Amino acid sequence: MLDEPVGWLSAVGGALNAIGIVAFAISGALLAVQKRMDLVGMAGLAVVTATGGGMLRDLLIGATPVAVLREWWMIGAALLGALAVFLLHRWMDKLDRPVLIFDAIGLGIFVVAGATKAVHHGVDPVGAAFVGMLTGIGGGILRDALANDIPAVFRRDSRLYLLPALLGSSAAATAEWMGWGHWAVLTGIALVVCALRIASELLDWRVPSLKTQAIPTVRD
Repeated sequence: MLDEPVGWLSAVGGALNAIGIVAFAISGALLAVQKRMDLVGMAGLAVVTATGGGMLRDLLIGATPVAVLREWWMIGAALLGALAVFLLHRWMDKLDRPVLIFDAIGLGIFVVAGATKAVHHGVDPVGAAFVGMLTGIGGGILRDALANDIPAVFRRDSRLYLLPALLGSSAAATAEWMGWGHWAVLTGIALVVCALRIASELLDWRVPSLKTQAIPTVRD
């Protein structure tokens, strides 16, 4: 989430920021529906998913108070996403993998926004790439943890998630650092991240892992 009119944050950049917040909020609320949470749980999970990565980003780069505490519209947008799911979840359940679609949209936008904001706060490209990646995956990690799931980025059977985030944040940080941070370039990077995330699910792309069995911690 970007909250300052820097660099590429034009009207288009602001619109993308709002779309990212709503998209992540919807993904959080949809997971809450799957976990049979009530409206309060849906709202809470939506807000955490939409704002968690941005809060972690701002804490890392020293941009305090964090954006969500200064820009009330972010929480409002997240709550609107949760309300949309509450009212339309039966229709949304008919979509093909709705959580994936909205999560991918939010991931693409947030990794780019996080990396560019870090560069504008004096972080070097390597550090900015890490900050951007965390901005993209942080809300999802908190969402899954609160829903009592192993975060998707840590699951052996999950498709690509962290890797598209890191590639996108690295590209965005490099572009911004070299002065190529036009909104059209960064929007293209966000779209590539989103496409990679969705393609990994459709084509079953995974990171190699060891085929091991769980080891019991207590033996009889």
